[in-house]
Amino acid sequence: MANPNIHERSFDLRYEEMDRHGEATPTAVLSLLEETAFSHCEASGWGIFRLLDEGFGWVLLRGALEMRRYPAYREPFAIQTWLSSARRFFGEREFRIVTPEGELLGSSTSLWAFVNLGTKRLAPVPEGIVKAWAPGGGVAANLTLGEVDFPEPEGIPSDALRERVFHVRAAEIDTNGHVNNVNYFSWALEALAGEVGDDRVLASIVGQYKREVTYGAAVRTVALPEGEGYRHGAFATPVGGDPSYLAAAAVTTWRARDAASAPGRTGQGRPAGRVRAA
Repeated sequence: MANPNIHERSFDLRYEEMDRHGEATPTAVLSLLEETAFSHCEASGWGIFRLLDEGFGWVLLRGALEMRRYPAYREPFAIQTWLSSARRFFGEREFRIVTPEGELLGSSTSLWAFVNLGTKRLAPVPEGIVKAWAPGGGVAANLTLGEVDFPEPEGIPSDALRERVFHVRAAEIDTNGHVNNVNYFSWALEALAGEVGDDRVLASIVGQYKREVTYGAAVRTVALPEGEGYRHGAFATPVGGDPSYLAAAAVTTWRARDAASAPGRTGQGRPAGRVRAA
């Protein structure tokens, strides 16, 4: 690649990462973005386990994703990532999702905080990390990481809300000891189960993480129709009965599935359209 500071990983989808149309799920895309980010950390000599041994970690504060179309099962694609800027406690990370032919499938931008995991406080990003990543190269897309909030659900008519309530499982906890950021998005989609049909696909999401959620907490995820999509909120009640709090908020937009797919697209010989059981 022309820019040595851009880290790239190649992928093709596993069965569990696709929907019944044979395309990547939005949750799978976010998970692969995260995998590429941590792969970049590893390649630079500052992998997550080195950071954990030293008592530090990266925490996602805000993120935005925009998808033109989703890669299909067995269709090769790559994710490119780089640090566009670094400040004392923060790093801004960019992503592009591309095909081998150079087609841009999606873009993402994100803001991460460097945290002392023992004190739960911000820590200065080590000079070694900044030097290894050589921040620069611009942003991936014109995606705004502004403030995202959600009103108290009790003030919203019940027939306007879409919601689910459940408890955090052990499998949702990451190496930092709290719920992995991808799971917040999975919760947001859960509130729309049965609401968003097969004829629509996620076009974009802008989200903000407010507070961490830990194992066993009760989670109430709610969604409110807004514009071409929804406003989402995840409220957590910790074990022990402490007051509920807003853990994350997001805004999603959706579009017709046909408008999101390339006509006649195939993935390594797979016919375009719905995957059928053998």
